[in-house]
Amino acid sequence: MSSKLTRRSLLKTGLTASAALATPTILVRKASAQTETTLKVVQWKHFVPDYDRYFNVFAKEFGDKHKCKVEVDYVATPDLPTSIAADISRGGGHDVFHLNGVGAWLYDQALVDVTQVANRLEKEFGGWIPNSESIGKVKDKWLAIPYWYIAYPMIINRGYFTQVKADYTDKTTWNDLLDSGAKLKKAGYPFGIPFSQTPDSNDDLYPLMMSYGAYLFDKDGKINFRRKEISDVLEYGKKFFEQTMTDEVLSWDDSSNNRFIASGKGSMICNPISAYRTAAKDNPDVYRNLEVEKTPLGPKGRKNGARTMSYGIFNFSKNQDLARQFLVDLALDQRETFHRSLAYNLPPYEHAVPDLTALLDKDDRAQPPDKYGVLADATSWSTNIGHPGHTSAAAMDVFNQFLVPKMFAAAAKGQMTAEEAVKAAEAQMKPIFDGWRERGKI
Repeated sequence: MSSKLTRRSLLKTGLTASAALATPTILVRKASAQTETTLKVVQWKHFVPDYDRYFNVFAKEFGDKHKCKVEVDYVATPDLPTSIAADISRGGGHDVFHLNGVGAWLYDQALVDVTQVANRLEKEFGGWIPNSESIGKVKDKWLAIPYWYIAYPMIINRGYFTQVKADYTDKTTWNDLLDSGAKLKKAGYPFGIPFSQTPDSNDDLYPLMMSYGAYLFDKDGKINFRRKEISDVLEYGKKFFEQTMTDEVLSWDDSSNNRFIASGKGSMICNPISAYRTAAKDNPDVYRNLEVEKTPLGPKGRKNGARTMSYGIFNFSKNQDLARQFLVDLALDQRETFHRSLAYNLPPYEHAVPDLTALLDKDDRAQPPDKYGVLADATSWSTNIGHPGHTSAAAMDVFNQFLVPKMFAAAAKGQMTAEEAVKAAEAQMKPIFDGWRERGKI
């Protein structure tokens, strides 16, 4: 890391940092004068490059403060599970690792108890949002610290909607979009919701299902396949695919929809605001017409994806106290995290960024400044993968095997009827749940 890059230089063009917070109570073992302790971190490679630059500065300043060295390995989304699994397999490699939306249940045997850290942060920030406990807590014990969550709003090209005399408001329903999308596709501006084996597809399709009451799980995290509701939403998905989109969504990766909306080709996607920021940089003419909107209403209300990012500490780490301190210091820098991610990272605590609404309503990097205002209450319409239960190991396994996108794609392409796709997915889910139940995870 460059010694010329400092927090001071980053802050010259940004918001003023939060007032100094109370000194954490967690004790850290200091390295001896002869040997320098090295804390190794597996970090998800962010879609907003400015955030990774901020994280480098934070890591260096933490090392200077605690007389240690922090090494950060940035790993892209598809490679993160493999990187974590490699460390667990060999019992070493890193101390802290970033869980990209997966719950602590999936790695509970390899995680250190961080309840002390969680309790301190809860006291500091006035409580957690509901998704936080779902991600970080296993059997009343905190094994991961939620750090931020991503909302998945709709990003629309208002110019295209206006051109075909279509509208989008906070009262728009999924059924309304069939008519709007058909007009836009005919005009050459299709919608873009991935029906492919990529995490974004899960994050888009799970909330669509939930807005129809099409749940896979119950409140205890056990399998509860609502066949009729799921069949209904798959029938809708087939219409949505045929009437509003093109075949390209069947093979998209996590960056495809960003390029799709930023290029001016597409009229609507469901994605974090990184797509919006990409357009601002790559195609200003398109950017001026883009708006961030809440997800549509379904028969059972409004639901939105919310991938909650968290950090865990490997139980084979030889620097566990230092790692806990790293998580505390990182969380206490929550406001700067929000700012440096360009509002992509939303806080997982109730009062971590007290002026969140004001910041979203008056963002000098947006045109107009209130374009992100819709995200201020995103916690009220965002939910977790295991809803209405917690984000269990089984739920994350279903997520990681892309069973929901496969089910939608099979019905949309006509390879199966909706009922057949439901039965096939349920048959695939049962052994997953049986396996985790045998291991005591359900």
